[in-house]
Amino acid sequence: MVLPEYQTSLLNKVDGSSTISIGEVKVICSVTGPIEAKPRQELPTQCAIEVNIRPEVGVGSTREKNMEDKLRVVLNGTINKFQYPRQLIQVHLHIISKSQATENNLKDLHACINGAYLALIDANISLLSSFLSTYAVINDDRLIFNPTSEQIQSSISHHLVCFDIKSGRADELLFVDSVGEFTEGELMTVLDQSIEEIESMNKIVRKTITEKVSRDYIWKY
Repeated sequence: MVLPEYQTSLLNKVDGSSTISIGEVKVICSVTGPIEAKPRQELPTQCAIEVNIRPEVGVGSTREKNMEDKLRVVLNGTINKFQYPRQLIQVHLHIISKSQATENNLKDLHACINGAYLALIDANISLLSSFLSTYAVINDDRLIFNPTSEQIQSSISHHLVCFDIKSGRADELLFVDSVGEFTEGELMTVLDQSIEEIESMNKIVRKTITEKVSRDYIWKY
């Protein structure tokens, strides 16, 4: 198992930022907004959400566009869009180091989802609920969360699960994506155990957020 590392408030020229490291994967996320939307982006009753994911080097390809679409699904279900009518929220992610698994991008997307959540919190964007994702593989009939690179390479199926979180408990399933060979029963097991994993992760993330709030609101005389 590889434990994630989180950090917020890294960049000072954006409204919110975060970095997340999960094994060899490292992602930096920045959030700008709410800002004035361009006429073609403006929505009369809610904000528009712009998502941009950049690879390690060069410009984005269909791989990054696919990840952007999936991340946008999660953000559309969790950002309180109606609080910011006719405005724009920009979420930019740069994958500094990507997963060594070439057959899918689920581990990278897992880092992007959780990095975006922390950056939105850092930017004080209103959310309908908290949310976190977890990544697991099935290897030799064992379900492994936060697997190592070696475990990923030898696994027969890969699963990304994202839940919203209310009152510290995983509530509604926001997004699930699976690659490989697996049965319906194995998928149900992944979903059930993901609830416990996400609730455990939430306790760690809350500590990071608490430390951020303490830094932001400390009184100095």
